[in-house]
Parts: sequence; structure tokens; C-alpha cells
Amino acid sequence: MKRKQFIHKTAYSLFGLSTLPTALAKSEEKTKAKSVIYIYLQGGMSHLDTFDPKEDAEIKGETEAIDTNVPGIRIGQHLPKVAELMDKIAIVRSISSRAGAHKQGQYLARTSYQLRGSIVHPALGAWAAKESTPGTLPNYVMISGPSNHPGSGYLPKKFSPLPIVDPNRGLPNSKKDPKLEERLTLLDSVNKSANIKQPKVAEYVQFYDETLKVLNSKDLEVFNIGKESSKKREDYGMNRLGQGCLLAKRLVKQGITFVEVENGGWDTHVNNFDRLAEKLPEVDNAIAALVTDLESEGLLDSTLVVVATEFGRTPKINGNKGRDHHPACYSSVLIGGGIKGGMVYGSTDKQGNRVKDDKVSPQDFNATIGRALGLPVEQEVFSPSGRPFHIAGKGTPIKEVLA
Repeated sequence: MKRKQFIHKTAYSLFGLSTLPTALAKSEEKTKAKSVIYIYLQGGMSHLDTFDPKEDAEIKGETEAIDTNVPGIRIGQHLPKVAELMDKIAIVRSISSRAGAHKQGQYLARTSYQLRGSIVHPALGAWAAKESTPGTLPNYVMISGPSNHPGSGYLPKKFSPLPIVDPNRGLPNSKKDPKLEERLTLLDSVNKSANIKQPKVAEYVQFYDETLKVLNSKDLEVFNIGKESSKKREDYGMNRLGQGCLLAKRLVKQGITFVEVENGGWDTHVNNFDRLAEKLPEVDNAIAALVTDLESEGLLDSTLVVVATEFGRTPKINGNKGRDHHPACYSSVLIGGGIKGGMVYGSTDKQGNRVKDDKVSPQDFNATIGRALGLPVEQEVFSPSGRPFHIAGKGTPIKEVLA
């Protein structure tokens, strides 16, 4: 083991995690974003029917392109409200990867690393939580997220996301469970009496203790979207995505750093156009209401809204009127804090089959999010085993979209 790795591995065992040259201090560069709302469309959103529409009849199928409020930029017909906000949006049309399976693609999108059996990497939200000032509420919340989410990875469990299964229910008002307290006390007693260090046990005890603090906090009301007017809830859309975005807005207003909103149903191998005619209006309403709401409350300049997915869909329409997996090129969106609006970065060929200009890796995209939030994406960090990593892999921020 190299001397530098030995020093940092030792530091991890003593203090939790090591970085160069300090414990992941905020980037010294200017940053505008204080929070991130990360909307993840699980299953592989079709770039061709959303943010990178094509003119060829065999490619576009039933999707028509519409103008936006920025001359020369067109998007899919089912996003008319988003089209009117294009001056605030940066579309990245040239993301490309080799991860064509859902599990691998989702893991890469969230962690910037390939899925391995030997280690679990932290999601970007866990890094954001680690860099945030601790408070009563957690700094990483996941709404409607999957069970296989990487969470805090090799970071301490206290940086795991607080899961909200249903945004309509929020978090239940809870008192400490005496049985749970009894179990934790017993566990702590056993840990101490054994006279050996069991850091994983201590991590879980701390994680449960902090969760209980949240459940007993006066700030718990922030999770109750029933406090919002009926009109506002309807503006966002009375569905999981819309209500999840409304809850996310409430949470960042309260100072939470990273909120992930998951939305499934984007794996359109069958009846792509019919399914998107149902799904995309929900996205259109949710994004438009979220951006408008953030702006009206003076939060848009400090909140980065991300719309991401694991891959795109094939230009060729299959025999089931669907589109299949296509990681070679796809689109994602950035809005708000730290980002230039009214632009498109990168391009694909006429068929939407391959990247034509300015290829972007998932790592590059995540590094851009990290840079906008002020995370030290260039610094080397070390896992508990002493292996070197970076927050966004070795991704390079897209300078052209950063404000």
C-alpha cells in the first residue's frame, strides 16, 4: 500500500472518511445551488419523444416537435408547459454510456460507477448530505425510491436517504417506540461489554437514533403536503410524481440539501406512444409547477432541478409500437441554481442513434451537478479499504452549462 493511501485509510478508521487535502470541504469556487431536486425517470425515458425530437417520419412515429420560448429549440409535443420555460432550462442531448440494462444503468446514473459485487458506492445525494451542515432533519431524502438504491454506499449510514414511500402520507407523527429504545440500549450495552470496536453496529444505532429524532421533531410538519392549498396540489398534478415534486419543494425550502423524486413506468418496449401520452403530461405539469413555484418563492436561483434517466430509447420502432433500450445517446435536463438557461448542449445524428457533438458521460453529468452544488468533484476520496475514488468518478463538469 502506498504511503498516501495508508495515511488516509488510517484517517478513515479514526474519523470516518478521508479526502485530499481536507475532509471534503466545500469547493472554493463560486456556486449558486444550495439544494438539488433530482427527478429520476426510472426505466429509460425516450429522448426522441421528449427533449431530442427528430423530423424523420420513421423515427418520430406519432411524436411531433413543438417550438419553445427560445428560438431554434424544439421539444416533444407532450411538454407544452416545459416549452414555455425553456429560457430557464439547459438540455444535455449527448449523454452516452454502455450500460444498457436497467440495474446497471441506474446504479451508474446515481453513483458514477459501474456496478460491482465487491463494493457499494455512495449515491450523489449521500455525498451532498455529507457536505451539508447537520440539522434536525436529514439532508438527503428519497421520495418513492426503489429498494435497490445504493444509498450511502461505503459512507456511514447516517448519510443514507430518509425514505418517503408515499408523498401523500409523508412521515407519520411518531413517539419513540419503547421496544426499539430497549433493543438499541441492549445493543449498545453488548457492544461496550464486548470491549471491541464494532463501528457498523454503532453506525446503525446512530442512524436509528437520528431517525427517531426526526420523527419527534417539530419540523415534521414540512413533510405534510396537506398543508398546501388544493389549487397548488392540483397544479403539480394529483399523482405520485406531482405530489413528490411538491413535497421536494417544501423540503428544500426548509433547507434540506438533496431530495430525490423517483418515478417509474418509462420502460416503453410496448405501446411507447400511448404510454407517453399518459406519462408525459404528468412530467410537464410537475416540472412547470415546480419551477414556477420555486421562482415565485425566490428559491430557483439556489435550487438545481435535475431530470435524469438511465438511457434513451431506440430510433427504430419495434413490432409492438415500442422503443427498446438505447444507452448510446440520451438526454437529461438541468434547471435553476448554477445553470445557464435557454440552451442545448451536445447533439445527436439525424436518427437520434449516436452522439454527433460534445459527448457527455454519466460521470460528466454528475460532475456538473456536483460542481453547481459546490462539491469537490476533483478531489480524491478513499473508501474504508483504502481504495481511491472521486465523487463523480473521473467526470468533468460541463463548463458550458454552468453559470
